[in-house]
Amino acid sequence: MNFAIEVPGAATPLNFHELLRMLQFASSPDPHDNSRRQAADQQLQKWSDSEENYYPLLQSVFLDQHLPRAARFLAIIQLKNGIDRHWRSRVAGNPITSTARASIREKLFQGTVAEGDRQLAQLNALATAKVVRTDFPGEWTTPFTDLSKLLRTTKNGDQVELSGALMILLRVVKELGSARLLRSQSSLKSVSPELVYILAEIYHAKTSEWITFLTNGREDDDIHGDAALLSMENSLDAMKISRRLLLVGYEQPHKDETVQQIWSLTQTQFAQFLGFVNTDSQKIARYTDFLGKHLMQFAKLHIEMADQQPASFVSLPNSLDLVRAYWGLTAKFAGGFAQSGGIRQEPSAADRSKAKTEGPLLERLALKGILLVRACGRMAFYPKQMIRYRSKELVREQQEAIKVIKTDLLKDDLVCEVANVIITHLFIFRKADLDAWEEDPQEWEQQEESQGNAWEWEVRPCAEKLFLDLLTHYKHLLLQPLLSYFSTAQNQQADIVTKEAVYTAMGIAAPLIHEGFDFDAMLKTTIAPDAQQTGPLCQVLRRRIAILLSKWVPVHITKESRPLVYEIFRHFLNPNDQHNDIVVRITAARQFKAVVDEFGFEGEAFLPYAPDVLTQLINLLGEVDIDETKLAILETTRSLISRMDTHVSQFGDQLMAALPGIWESAGELNYMMKQSVLAIMQTLVMSMRTESQRYQPMILPLVAEATRENTELYLYLSEEALDLWSNILLWTPAPLSPELLSLVDVAIKHLVDKVENFFTVTSILGSYIMLAPETLLEDRYRAPTLRALSSSLESNNRELVGITTKYLESFIRLSHDLGGTPGLQLVVRDMIGTGLLTNILEGIHDAYEAHLTSGPKRRVSRVDSIKLGDYFSILSRITVIDPVIFVEVLASLGPLDQVWKWLSNEWFSSFDTIADIDRLKLGLLALTRLLELHQPMQDLVLLKLQDYFFMWTTVMLQLLERGTGNDMLVLTEEQEGTEWDTPKDVRQRALYVSDPVKRVQSLPFVKERLGSLVQRLGGEQAFQENWAVNVDKEVLAGFQALGTLPSDET
Repeated sequence: MNFAIEVPGAATPLNFHELLRMLQFASSPDPHDNSRRQAADQQLQKWSDSEENYYPLLQSVFLDQHLPRAARFLAIIQLKNGIDRHWRSRVAGNPITSTARASIREKLFQGTVAEGDRQLAQLNALATAKVVRTDFPGEWTTPFTDLSKLLRTTKNGDQVELSGALMILLRVVKELGSARLLRSQSSLKSVSPELVYILAEIYHAKTSEWITFLTNGREDDDIHGDAALLSMENSLDAMKISRRLLLVGYEQPHKDETVQQIWSLTQTQFAQFLGFVNTDSQKIARYTDFLGKHLMQFAKLHIEMADQQPASFVSLPNSLDLVRAYWGLTAKFAGGFAQSGGIRQEPSAADRSKAKTEGPLLERLALKGILLVRACGRMAFYPKQMIRYRSKELVREQQEAIKVIKTDLLKDDLVCEVANVIITHLFIFRKADLDAWEEDPQEWEQQEESQGNAWEWEVRPCAEKLFLDLLTHYKHLLLQPLLSYFSTAQNQQADIVTKEAVYTAMGIAAPLIHEGFDFDAMLKTTIAPDAQQTGPLCQVLRRRIAILLSKWVPVHITKESRPLVYEIFRHFLNPNDQHNDIVVRITAARQFKAVVDEFGFEGEAFLPYAPDVLTQLINLLGEVDIDETKLAILETTRSLISRMDTHVSQFGDQLMAALPGIWESAGELNYMMKQSVLAIMQTLVMSMRTESQRYQPMILPLVAEATRENTELYLYLSEEALDLWSNILLWTPAPLSPELLSLVDVAIKHLVDKVENFFTVTSILGSYIMLAPETLLEDRYRAPTLRALSSSLESNNRELVGITTKYLESFIRLSHDLGGTPGLQLVVRDMIGTGLLTNILEGIHDAYEAHLTSGPKRRVSRVDSIKLGDYFSILSRITVIDPVIFVEVLASLGPLDQVWKWLSNEWFSSFDTIADIDRLKLGLLALTRLLELHQPMQDLVLLKLQDYFFMWTTVMLQLLERGTGNDMLVLTEEQEGTEWDTPKDVRQRALYVSDPVKRVQSLPFVKERLGSLVQRLGGEQAFQENWAVNVDKEVLAGFQALGTLPSDET
């Protein structure tokens, strides 16, 4: 056995033969060579990361056509990927050197032009395009010059080499045409005229060859027939390149003579090639595919020119006649639309990621006709706005083009004709549609619903778009004919196909005609009876009626008509009606969401229909196979639960009985389905409120499962599970169940681990604090809770820090309310032990030191002024409750006088940056309570007397009501609840009402504590002589005037 490739990569030298050997090993199809393949892959990776000559050698292997194809294929793949990752000299890793890049560039064209394998040639062309985009015109100045020479040389020579040269140019033009950099765009424009001229010569020469053969050649002439096919392939590639260059290679294409000639030629040859296609000649049949591809390229050029270069489109020769000719082709096709097989998209054989459009050529050309008319309409009514500068001449040309389109093309007779053809022929439900429906009903329904861009490749959706555009801008012209057309649906002799087309037009027109059309009358007299039809194709009509109602109800429907709409949907969802096949019921389930989401929907009015509809929606899920369809039905169900609000309570048991089964049926990997289940549960909880408690034994295990970290479920479902958990807590009154309390550890761990959804988890923990404070204050949870809140408090998210501060304040207050002074002492002790208080005080000290700096050496504090306000609110809560405990905390940090110096300095300064009046008062109460303390705090407080008087004065000027002197924050009326209050709201209101900020009159509070201090100091005179003398007279006067504030009226 050969162990050579098992040695470390550094021991294997890079040379041509070793590289070839590794490529052969790495590309071996033998399933028993897996270990050798892996070792070879590792060796190739090491060489790519370290060896300068790796990529030139890869190119050498690829270019040697005598070597095995598998090795050559892997070599070009490796080279192309290397160019993507390492070609630029400034990339990280092992960039390809300038010498290696020059060596590779010299042989790039050879890899496609001389290559007989089209797949390998295409890969090399892709690599070449990447290089040109990066290096032209800087490091590689001649790629287009070289390509031009190559095209001229091969034009009348080897057709295979010409094909390779065109392949390269096509890829290069695609690459540069998609570039956003101005340099790339300008570079392409500089070479476009010459390239277009050469391509026009090639195109003319090649088309002449195969047109002559098709016209005069013999059917059995295989040699010339094969040559004609190769000429057709080359002329097609020349047209593909020309099409792109005409669009992106010129500022004003219509002013270039060659462009004008090509434009005229496409119109002439369009008719000629279409004539070939329409013949019954057996000789032509072999070449029909290429003829069709040429016609599609012409059509793409015409449509893209109208869309991207509207002024040039109008100015190019015979453009308006061209549009009329396209519409003539479309109108002629429309007569046989009902019999056409339809267009479909399938994965391309060459590139599975791209869709390939298949279908009858005439139908695809008719689609292009509709797209071209629509492009002209949008050119006139929705002109593209450009950011870059446009000259006055260009602006004038564009305005003139719009005028020409409106006056010379979109005349009344053409607009009416287009609208009439669309609604009478192109809205028809075809036999091909019915066949696809019956072949695979669910797949057909899903495709019809999910084809958001189907208008780009399917006739009927595109016709719907054009019809809506015309009706929007020509309503005055089309309204009366349209209303007359609607009346045909009321004719009892009208067949179902006609009615379906009428209802299609009616649904599309709803936003534009609702003021002039009595839909309610139509609903009662015609639509409702049609919903009951049971003849052939009645399921087609039922599906369309469901869609029609979903369009009209959000636009206009009277309250009296709503029950009839609900009854129709209940009827369509009924599985016992044999005419309601799976497509009808799925469509009804989808479209009912629009009815439910409409503003006027009332849960009480829907109650008579709710049992049946909810049952039908849930049961329908069991019949559906496609996951996207299941999600749509679940979303309708969720919307219905939400809009019924509390009325859904009577159906809660029924819904909850079904959801676990849906969860289980989703399996392990269908996370989107499970997301929908959690969303429905959340909506049910929010609608049923406290009544939803009985479902917690079913819901909480799912929440626990989805919030388990480092699992797939957590990755995909954590956000929905956390929202559900949060809403459960909102609507659960105390006491909480043991199952709900068991999840506290999960919330705490999430915050400590700093997982995503920080805000939601903090809100969850806050709900536990409000609803189960006794539990969270137990030894088991107290310190972990504080540690989790500390983690949230350090966030940079302002909103998160705000709610964290609020919950910390509540936790501190509840510890005292439930446990008195010992309870508060325990919490403060844990705040120190977990580092929470330490971090707060360190942040304040850092701000103090930063504020001492100035000038060039000024330092910015790591804590901004807003977060400092949060910190002082937390400290204030402790101090207001028990100042002794607060001072003990300060003393634990070091000498009390030193700690007080920097802390008090920042605390008093913070009053200038706090905008919340409640926080200002809280700080005032806290600092004032320190006046109650004896030595050593008494002397420290007296040292700040100037700051105290200034703070009291400035804060109370905002608090006190003029004239009465009453504190405006003190509650004077009882706080009443509302019907929307959650149990958490009730707890928070009780805490709010008992807050000292809301019940303590600030001025008497200050005067009482100041008076006690004065008495301890020996009375008023001693205080004035020894302490008040150090306070500015203006500050003292301002404080003394607080009790006599004049009213606003004086």
